[in-house]
Amino acid sequence: MNISRKLMLIVILTAAEVSITVYSAFEIAKGAKFHQLNFLHLKYTHQLTKSVKKIENDLPIDINTIESDIVLIRQQPIECIEEINPLNYAVMKFINTEQTLTICEKDIEIADKTLLSVTQYKKGELSRDDFLLNLNVALVSFNKHSEMFEEPIRKTVSFILMTLIPLVIVISFFNIIFISYLSRTISSSIRNLTLLLSSKPESNINLDDELDIKTSGELKALVIAARQRIKNDLLNIENSIELKEIINSQTASLQQANDELAQFAYRASHDLKSPLSGAKSLAHFVIEDIKAGDTEEASRNALVIYQQMEKLETLVVDILLLAKAEIGSEDRDVIDFNQLIIDMKERLTWLMKDNPCTLETTINLSVPIKSEKARFAQIIENLISNGLKYYDRNKDSPYVRCDIFNEQETFFITVTDNGMGIPQKHQGEVFDMFKRFHAQTSTGSGLGMALVKKHIEYLNGEISLQSSDKGTTFKIVIPLDKLI
Repeated sequence: MNISRKLMLIVILTAAEVSITVYSAFEIAKGAKFHQLNFLHLKYTHQLTKSVKKIENDLPIDINTIESDIVLIRQQPIECIEEINPLNYAVMKFINTEQTLTICEKDIEIADKTLLSVTQYKKGELSRDDFLLNLNVALVSFNKHSEMFEEPIRKTVSFILMTLIPLVIVISFFNIIFISYLSRTISSSIRNLTLLLSSKPESNINLDDELDIKTSGELKALVIAARQRIKNDLLNIENSIELKEIINSQTASLQQANDELAQFAYRASHDLKSPLSGAKSLAHFVIEDIKAGDTEEASRNALVIYQQMEKLETLVVDILLLAKAEIGSEDRDVIDFNQLIIDMKERLTWLMKDNPCTLETTINLSVPIKSEKARFAQIIENLISNGLKYYDRNKDSPYVRCDIFNEQETFFITVTDNGMGIPQKHQGEVFDMFKRFHAQTSTGSGLGMALVKKHIEYLNGEISLQSSDKGTTFKIVIPLDKLI
């Protein structure tokens, strides 16, 4: 199983565990709600009893207070019935406590009859003595139902506690063990690749054989893509009179590529391990919070786990895109840049919402551009999204402008903004992997600009930048003969 599938499985298992845990917490909390409803039922029954005592002592009848107390008594069994969902009913039926619903229904029926007596008394259709008798009969039933209600509810809540808490604990421990296993296999794969790429030439290791044995999935694709490019370059210059110098140069490039891959493997391992370790620890805290009955803290920790998994998913997607950047596709079509911009704006809705930056685009092409649409979509989206994210909050009218045009034999893309700019000392590192220069606003994986450069190099193009505290301009130049 490759790394992306393992990470997706971790996300699914964690989401399932969090869902079950949160649902269990709400079901356990529902038991307290039932006890609260019964307490209120007793409270309002006691208030009605005091009103009846006044009538028995020949005091004037406060008919409005009596009617209000009966309405309040009637409300408790109604809310109880509304709280019971199909799962609760199935549990009650299984443990023979479904009479709870019957008690609530009878309580509502008696309350309705008593309210009818109140109406009849108001109209003079019922005597004082008959009215008092009806009230006493109702009180006896209300008190009896409160006593009968407590035992089946206690039994139901106890059953849910004894069932859901062990279930949550078992699922949580299973998830911790399984996620730890997957995390260990991912780290092992990356560590093996790091050791393989770091091995010295004199160690007599057959890189091709070791690559097939110890590496798979996205990491293997990344290594193969890098090595294939170098092999192709070597074959193209094999008959050159400067073969020796070029071979030496390519050997140095191979060493640099291997060093970059070793660095990539180390940084990817670190960035993958961090959210996994955090999620594992938080899952343990969720278990402890549930044991302690702190469902609010459990929900907060569960949300943090979900955010860690989203971060992990973003990193995996960027690694996949980087691995595929140097693998060509034969599906070359004429690119509709107007539609490409529209599609990009839809994908960046989350970033452009409430963002004060204005986005301006101009397209001026005298010839149709034919290439792989996905490459240009990723190039333009990464550059524009960076401009939107790192706008300067201290400047009036922040903007990002993208111009797409051609002149003679050259195709151009320029993206300009008046944002925070890139510090001078870091401008040489812009296209390196895992580099971020504005930590307070950076949310990405640090692979976006490296991906842009890979695409442009694949198209035999060049990218340059100019940046200061007044803003940044990226300029892309691609030979037109690669795009027609």
